[in-house]
Amino acid sequence: MGDTLLTLSIPALLLASGLYTAVSTWWRRGHPAPPSPYTQQAARLAEEQERP
Repeated sequence: MGDTLLTLSIPALLLASGLYTAVSTWWRRGHPAPPSPYTQQAARLAEEQERP
């Protein structure tokens, strides 16, 4: 019985992982993350350094 459960747990884990990835991707499309303030600050600093 233990071998059967181990054998069935691998496909179940793969299915759950794929389902989680699909739902996560779908959720992120509808709810994108806000832009990072650190990225904006880095862009400003880079602009300032390029100016003579």
